[in-house]
Amino acid sequence: MRAAQPAARPNILAIVTDDQGYADLSAYRHAAADISTPNMDRIAAGGVLFTRGYVAAPVCSPSRAGWNTGCYSQRWDPQPGWNPGLPDDVKTLAEYLKSAGYVTGKVGKNDFGRGYNRQDVREYPLNHGYDEFFGFSSHAHDYYLLSEEAERKTPDRGGRHATGVGALFENRGRKSLESGYATEIFTDWAIRFLEKHRAEPFLLHVSYNSVHHLIHEVPAKYLRKFGVKPIPNYDPATMGKYFDYYEKYAQLGAINDEEMRKYYLANLNCLDDNIGRLLNALERQGLARNTLVIFSADNGGAPEGGGNNRPLRGSKYTVFEGGIRVPFMMRWPGSFPAGKTYPYPVSTLDILPTCLEAAGIPAPPSARLDGESVLRALTSANSSPADKRPLFWHFQQRWAVSEGDWKLIQNPGTTVKPTTQIITHGDPAGNQPALFHLGDDPSEQHDVSSRNPEVVRRLTGLFQDWRRQMPQGDPGSRK
Repeated sequence: MRAAQPAARPNILAIVTDDQGYADLSAYRHAAADISTPNMDRIAAGGVLFTRGYVAAPVCSPSRAGWNTGCYSQRWDPQPGWNPGLPDDVKTLAEYLKSAGYVTGKVGKNDFGRGYNRQDVREYPLNHGYDEFFGFSSHAHDYYLLSEEAERKTPDRGGRHATGVGALFENRGRKSLESGYATEIFTDWAIRFLEKHRAEPFLLHVSYNSVHHLIHEVPAKYLRKFGVKPIPNYDPATMGKYFDYYEKYAQLGAINDEEMRKYYLANLNCLDDNIGRLLNALERQGLARNTLVIFSADNGGAPEGGGNNRPLRGSKYTVFEGGIRVPFMMRWPGSFPAGKTYPYPVSTLDILPTCLEAAGIPAPPSARLDGESVLRALTSANSSPADKRPLFWHFQQRWAVSEGDWKLIQNPGTTVKPTTQIITHGDPAGNQPALFHLGDDPSEQHDVSSRNPEVVRRLTGLFQDWRRQMPQGDPGSRK
């Protein structure tokens, strides 16, 4: 075990949820009426709640690449889409902290869009700064089927979704589990990590796959609580391809709109209970006061997944606010005020520079970070200079730029059938850019571009200047 470091260097616990809706955190005033997340709310009650917290992309992989590096993934991905990967010459938060003496661990979902189910690639956690990893390295994974036997029996185990069936990675090996539920198993591992490394500074990244599909896979007590029937788990002996099973239950059809929301609530309730267990372990080990806890979703609630992004328009896959504004909180007792609401724009790109400043680690100028530390703003009553910078998004044929309350967006439609939790109406923002004033119109209903041509020109110029800094390619060509 490494020698303990001075207490002034904070531990860092990063909790990332998957496809959690903007209205699905009860600490928010705008929370949906059916939402209760008392354990997640503990982070906000003891720290800072961001009402305008943004991710770098409206889907998992580029969003996660952004917060892990503090850089827009467009800096190395000329075709901004699903599969940015991690380049060798861009350092991750784990690498910065490990080089400064932190022990680093990651548990749960590992997804950068490339290098799935391989240990010999940059994207594998032990190859970009983590000392320990336990979880899966793919876009999704079944919550229950975690054994080598299930993987062996799945006929399309090399297919699109079957990669999410079977044994989990454990450091340089694999671990087969005959029983258990992923959310609970990941929490167990995280708690053991805390206990093992309580005497040394650590980075613990807890990357849950909840509440990503298949959200109907939830322990029975949560299904009973929300009044929905259990759906049989996939059985390779009787159900054919896993791809067909996944597609059947990952969209509306076999599960109706009302049921989808209830399965989502059951899955989220289980997740909240497990986050409570993790926070309790932090307190039990005497680590809570000197641990910077960071919580965020990876993107907005999925249109077909039961999440609620209201009052925002849109969902995962879109660059409307519902796809990129997410539940986001930070807690550091004694350093951040308790119960503070931060109403200014902040990005998950800011996580890396904020953590580095908190740990006293300088980033070299060559890092070219796109995020900025918000540490001083959160430890004082002042806003951050980062509040006034423009933020950019580019995913396939969709793009947006925001500056203050202004947002210019071009968002061609999607073909996914959404649940009724998702706002889809409003003035179009398809083939021509639309301008919205988020202060007056947070739901992006009223395009005011015709009345503000000078704002359109300025924001268009900002976006074009930003894109010129990035390698060029054909957006949307990667699937």
